[in-house]
Amino acid sequence: MLVLAKPKIVARLLASDFPSENPRTQTRNFPYTKPLPTIMKKISLLILTLIFIASCDTKQTSSELKELTEKLTEKENRISELQTQIENLEKENKTFENTQTSDYYRFVQTSDSEINVAEKLKSGERKLIDKKDFKDTLDISDNFFVYKHTSEITQTSESEFESILRDFDQVKSEYGNDFFVRVMTFYNGQSLPLETENSKTDIHILIQPTELGYENKTFVISDFYDVDIKTLEKKANSVELTFEHGKFPRKKELVIIKPELVKFGNK
Repeated sequence: MLVLAKPKIVARLLASDFPSENPRTQTRNFPYTKPLPTIMKKISLLILTLIFIASCDTKQTSSELKELTEKLTEKENRISELQTQIENLEKENKTFENTQTSDYYRFVQTSDSEINVAEKLKSGERKLIDKKDFKDTLDISDNFFVYKHTSEITQTSESEFESILRDFDQVKSEYGNDFFVRVMTFYNGQSLPLETENSKTDIHILIQPTELGYENKTFVISDFYDVDIKTLEKKANSVELTFEHGKFPRKKELVIIKPELVKFGNK
């Protein structure tokens, strides 16, 4: 039995008139896939690179954050300093306003200040602000008379003081830093058991501020025998009064005068 082979039919495609439609011969000199270790190595390098970049970014961010924090802290400190300055200025302004409305601007109590003068007295009112004991030896004919007394510095109201201004015996005046002082002696009408002139003397002090809007201060120092005002001198922050009194022997006394303080000093 004769078996005939099946005929093979081969179709041959004609070349197209368009070159892009003609299939090109494929020639590759490398395999389609790479080995797995090579791929993993590149992936590892890529991961390490990304980690390094992220680390650099984190360090840079931390540095910038630290710098911003320091700047913010500096600004907060500056704001705190400015707030403190504002509070101090407000306190000074309140103090200034209070002293401007008071009777005299020197009456500001501080830790090292000494004040014994009242800012204001009512009409006819008196205030004892200092006192000192004395023992004066005076003469009664051929005998000695010991005059023991306590002298007081008394602040008086202005109305009480004005009535005796025309009857003063001695007077001295001096300017302080921001005030004017006038000192006068006045016979107070009281007497001692002496055969000679025996009237006792008061010393009157008038303090006048050199700025407008503040009241005068008036004081009386009682009571001495045979007073003689020696000096009235300006010092750094005060005016000092020096006077003599008594007879055998004559004694010298010192009085420190300020708008906020009048007292006996140590001579």
